[in-house]
Amino acid sequence: MKIGVFTDIHANLPALKKALAIFEDEACDQIIHVGDLIGIGPYPRECMELALANDKMKLIMGNHDYWYAFGLPDPAPPWMSKEEVSHQTWVHQEIGPNYKPLVQKWPFQYTLEEQGQKMCFQHYALSEEKNWFAPFLKHPNAEGLDRLFERVETGIDYIFYGHHHQASDIQGKRRYVNLGSAGCYDKPDVRIAIVELENSGISIRKITARYDDNGLMKEFDKRKIPARDFIRKTFIKREKP
Repeated sequence: MKIGVFTDIHANLPALKKALAIFEDEACDQIIHVGDLIGIGPYPRECMELALANDKMKLIMGNHDYWYAFGLPDPAPPWMSKEEVSHQTWVHQEIGPNYKPLVQKWPFQYTLEEQGQKMCFQHYALSEEKNWFAPFLKHPNAEGLDRLFERVETGIDYIFYGHHHQASDIQGKRRYVNLGSAGCYDKPDVRIAIVELENSGISIRKITARYDDNGLMKEFDKRKIPARDFIRKTFIKREKP
């Protein structure tokens, strides 16, 4: 079995198209996006439509997806600025309400077992109730990740996660694989993996592929997206020529 894995596309349509093209070329049997399909980027509706149209796609619940499906916290918590509320409101209006029932069904956690190999996919470590995410671990290491993901059932040796946009691959009690955000990066590269399950075990082949920005950065201004200056400075930066 061959699985395409990526995370945090964040409404970056050119990056999503590039990832899906590679997964198709690789003849993946299944594609798993590990949360935050929308939010931040300029193409939330287009990314939602493209992802839902792919019958191989398994979509995991991320915090941005949850806010669309179930609404923003009310009142807004101290860490959620007025600018972020405005941005999220724009995202939800841009997508419209029709997809909410589908997104509400996305799982927080997805476990896959093939050829005796067991993997877990979740956007981040979950709260005790498994309906929200644990506090963010700024500098992941083996000991910290072991504590963070201790609620994941025993017998799982691989955990694929996202949320933290920086890539890491750390062996603790399990192997914790964060491919890094596929849509929020300081260069127009999409980061994905091809996971192959065979009798001999699991192989993880990481791929970084250049995509055509295709007007991505200009789209923030064209669509007058709230918080666009902060987003371009913080999340979708570009190297100077």
